[in-house]
Amino acid sequence: RPSKLPKSQPGNHHLKLPPSSTGMKGIISAKTLLLIHKIREHGVKFVLVSGMRTSTFLKRLPYLPRADAYCTEAGGRIFYPTDVVSGKNSRGDTFIVRPKSFPQADKEYLKPFGIQEDMEWRAKIEELAGHYSSSDLNGLAQNPSQTKHLKERDGLLWDFARYLADKGFVLDTTGYSACFRVNKKQQTTASSQEEFQALLDGTIKPYAGLSSSINLSCIDFYPETSGKKNCCLYLASKFFPDETKSTNNLLSTHAVCMC
Repeated sequence: RPSKLPKSQPGNHHLKLPPSSTGMKGIISAKTLLLIHKIREHGVKFVLVSGMRTSTFLKRLPYLPRADAYCTEAGGRIFYPTDVVSGKNSRGDTFIVRPKSFPQADKEYLKPFGIQEDMEWRAKIEELAGHYSSSDLNGLAQNPSQTKHLKERDGLLWDFARYLADKGFVLDTTGYSACFRVNKKQQTTASSQEEFQALLDGTIKPYAGLSSSINLSCIDFYPETSGKKNCCLYLASKFFPDETKSTNNLLSTHAVCMC
């Protein structure tokens, strides 16, 4: 979260990302965008995987690198770029992305595109995450709070969320469909801070079938079938369907992971 935008190097340019729902800010350089664009021109598949809520992703997408797949909520949702006409969700709406311009961007890079969700992956995650709150991506981008209230959600993931809420935890579910977050900063009482430590060290365990990851004093919970690695394994098997190697070896032989 840079407090001051770094000075761009000659020939480079920095783009400020829209803030997240919690006010977190970020930047990305035009050089990064161009280098990714160049490697994709050589037939390399590029995938963006993030723990960010889908509503934040939709706002930031015009600033992000063009990719072959986009994964949000720690791998809980997968989207593919499409032409504008075919980029429709299940409601029949088209979520149109208009890439943000920068000095080195050409017309092809700035061409609008749509996104389409991988419904096979979604069905797999919904087995534990319950039915997603909304398929209206345009509405979600404009109003993250349109997702269902916790008490209205079904699925093992949300049963565990309700269990934590009953114990006094403050949960962040806004804009999420297949994941929820427990942020240490939002646990405001001494007892809730102690409970958070118990959640952090595993004394309080997620229900069987769920998994978690920790980043920046936040704990994300999601189905064990989800997660960034499982998401990437799934995509590798789709991008390289004729490979004879086992799925678990696809990442080591066909992928370079960068943070």
